[in-house]
Amino acid sequence: RTFVPIPSPEPEGNRSCEVHVRTWCVRGVAGGKMAHRMGRDVEEDGWERSDFPILCETCLGPNPFVRMTKADYHAECKICTRPFTVFRWKPGAGARYKKTEICQTCSKAKHVCQTCLLDLQYNLPVQVRDTALGITEEEAQQAVPKSQVTLLHWAEEQDKLALTGQDQGTITYGKAPKNELLERMKRKEPYYKRNEARICSFFVKGCCKRGKECPYRHEMPQTGELANQNMKDRYYGVNDPVARKLMRGDKERNTLVPPEDESVATFFVGGLEEGIGKEDLAGVFCPYGELKSVNLVPLKRCAFVTFTSRGDAERAGEALAGNLVVKGKKLKLMWGKPLKQRDAPGLSRRKEGVQHIQPPAPPPPPSSIGAGAGTSYYPSMDPQTYGSKIVLPAEQEGQND
Repeated sequence: RTFVPIPSPEPEGNRSCEVHVRTWCVRGVAGGKMAHRMGRDVEEDGWERSDFPILCETCLGPNPFVRMTKADYHAECKICTRPFTVFRWKPGAGARYKKTEICQTCSKAKHVCQTCLLDLQYNLPVQVRDTALGITEEEAQQAVPKSQVTLLHWAEEQDKLALTGQDQGTITYGKAPKNELLERMKRKEPYYKRNEARICSFFVKGCCKRGKECPYRHEMPQTGELANQNMKDRYYGVNDPVARKLMRGDKERNTLVPPEDESVATFFVGGLEEGIGKEDLAGVFCPYGELKSVNLVPLKRCAFVTFTSRGDAERAGEALAGNLVVKGKKLKLMWGKPLKQRDAPGLSRRKEGVQHIQPPAPPPPPSSIGAGAGTSYYPSMDPQTYGSKIVLPAEQEGQND
């Protein structure tokens, strides 16, 4: 086994990479399954050899300097089962070592990362992307077949097309026009939490003695639908639990639930900018019914749009939920809140479960000690309060005698 540093093309994001080449015995590829082909040319057999992987920003990690190890024909592709060049690296401090899982031919056909199998442009699962672009399962299967025999022939044909510079595949994912659903669901920043270390199996059993020095996470494994994920389902875009969760969450966030009060037919429109007037808002809401009023609040950059009927308001809410765009600006749409019923005059405003503190009792009546006729006297004016003794005139005369 030899290590030879070679220069590599600098990827996006001004990253500096150092690749170490590992020369492995080809006889050990795929557990000896390819040993009968040692007398033939590996390139003619369709074995893939590459100088740099196809990765997303999340898998590369936050560190701009990445050190990788490269092993030619080290493992089989998880999709087409052909031997390919495997790259292994550590995305950053506290992260686990990651490696490429599929070959570059399969990666280019679906426009996905070789490690996480997520879309390179939107960082979303294949099922979410195909659903947003309107690609059916039959069309996706025509682009990349599932049959093992057909898949090997398809991969060899794709390599021949790549050598001639022709387009590889019937669906060009990377050249697809912008989609509103994908633009709304895509990640704006890399999700580096996906690179965390794996869960410590000894901690799950309750017998890990490393404590803080353990390089694995001391957490209990996640249960539910996300615990059962399959790499081929992720690649072909079928039965992906992560995709179902993302699409379900997007639907809930962009669905307006009408209030129970049937008298509410008002919408709150937020995020207004200068130049958006009543006519612009009325032109968007009028196709769904007759409007009663459109009130702008310039100081708070919002508006209130009221329909004459509740049915028209519900139709407008279903159509414009998460899709309200005025003059190229996406606005926030919410149902208005019902007016609070005021209490009738003379009724108590006390609420259940709230304790009301009674006002303190008035002070006792003034004492008559030392007070003259018509003079107000208060307890604070009594010298006995502070421990003094009052000497009456008769006692004072006896003391003088």
